[in-house]
Amino acid sequence: MYLVVIGVLSIILAFTRPPYALTESAATTSWSVALATLIPAVAGLHFNRRALRAIERHPADPGQGHHVLSVGLMVLQLLLALLHAGVLLTTSWMTLCRQAPVVGEWPGVAGLLAALPFLVAIVMVWLALYPADRALRQIAVETSLYRGRPVHPVWSLGQYVAFNLRHQVLFVVAPMLLILVTRDLIDRYDEGLMRLHPFMPDMVLGLATAVVALVTPALLRHVWSTTRLADGPLRDRLLFLCRKLRMRCREILVWRSGGMIVNAAVMGVVAPLRYVMITDGMLEQLEDAKIEAVFGHEAGHVKRHHILYFLLLAFISGCWITVLSVHARQLDPVTFQTLVACVAGLLLLKWGVVFGWISRRFERQADVFGVRTLALSGLPCRLPCAVHVPGPHTDPAAEIATRPPAARDLVDGDRLCATAAHVFGDTLNDVAVLNGIPPETRSWRHSSIASRSRFVRQLAQEPPAVRRFERSVLNIKRGILAVALLSGVWAAWELRLWTVLSAS
Repeated sequence: MYLVVIGVLSIILAFTRPPYALTESAATTSWSVALATLIPAVAGLHFNRRALRAIERHPADPGQGHHVLSVGLMVLQLLLALLHAGVLLTTSWMTLCRQAPVVGEWPGVAGLLAALPFLVAIVMVWLALYPADRALRQIAVETSLYRGRPVHPVWSLGQYVAFNLRHQVLFVVAPMLLILVTRDLIDRYDEGLMRLHPFMPDMVLGLATAVVALVTPALLRHVWSTTRLADGPLRDRLLFLCRKLRMRCREILVWRSGGMIVNAAVMGVVAPLRYVMITDGMLEQLEDAKIEAVFGHEAGHVKRHHILYFLLLAFISGCWITVLSVHARQLDPVTFQTLVACVAGLLLLKWGVVFGWISRRFERQADVFGVRTLALSGLPCRLPCAVHVPGPHTDPAAEIATRPPAARDLVDGDRLCATAAHVFGDTLNDVAVLNGIPPETRSWRHSSIASRSRFVRQLAQEPPAVRRFERSVLNIKRGILAVALLSGVWAAWELRLWTVLSAS
């Protein structure tokens, strides 16, 4: 959902008036906004009913209901994006919002008001889907009870909506609102800035966006309900891994979800503003070795610079939009609209297809790094593998005698520990089951849990495959870097940045 939120808010940020004004009628616009708000909720009720029916018909296989709910959520996200993007791009809704008395001189209020129907529509979709989501979570709770694991009551409706708002909407709205406020303030002093350089307002906004991207993690740790991981053996182990991996972060946080989410995340490009978060559900449900495996996966995103490359993808989009804005002033309306449509199509292709393809490979590289981290943590090797040299042992259950490999070989070598790969694969499957996700369910950004588990185990058996995979991801990164460099040079040329430097 958060990508849809980013997309719709980006339209509000990019345009102060609709590029395709099909209607300027206030009545038609109001009806369009109302329909765009209500239609997704009605569709949500339909998918909720279908998911509940699938759960009732297949009580032994909740994956059937989960599949229906997942497909329904994908359709609803697409519907939300299309309807509300259509309202913003083709009606006078943004103009009406700017003219509303409540806006006054307050920066950012007009943009927030324009986004309000979209945000209401999202909440209505969650209200519609809650019964099916609750049924699936109840099954996951019963499974945990059967296995003797700690459980929490399933979220109430209010808790469900509040959690989703904080973690799928507010964490995007908060930084985007800062950028909207900055844009409105820049617009007020547009003439003065343009006297310095014709495109100085765009450059100031770009710089402000970069600053917001850097400081956002410090903001999000408060938007999300987090607290410092308490002192103890687990914290000591994770800090030990940070030192071994040479990974710096500001803090390791507990991500409070009421025990309903088993997950982890990392955010922040620079170490002073980087946080690693582990949910309370994961701390309760998983043993320490598996928590270390998940921590290693998140460390992989940092050490392999995935966040930086995702920001470069956003930088590329910004450069394309900058070039478009430079030429927009010289184009007639029809040509401008055609060019906007072409750039929008490229951006949809990039974020809808290319981003997902790259993200899945980054996730697998982080999985591989998680396996490497487990081996580095000192996990006893009990299987013959390409990393550890088997020694004589008579008891099949005994640990294999090992010659400790160098830390550098564990982190960057071409071989993976077979035991670490199996533990990591089991961890992935546990996380899926505890979250009520069928392991074979595909994910646009992450692939299926089962395929990722098989992948790391297969790599542990084939050292040459590790080398090939790491090289393929390196080539992807080189491609992103090259496109970002070319896009940056192109945008700088169009903006005539050298004139700013010469003037200073």
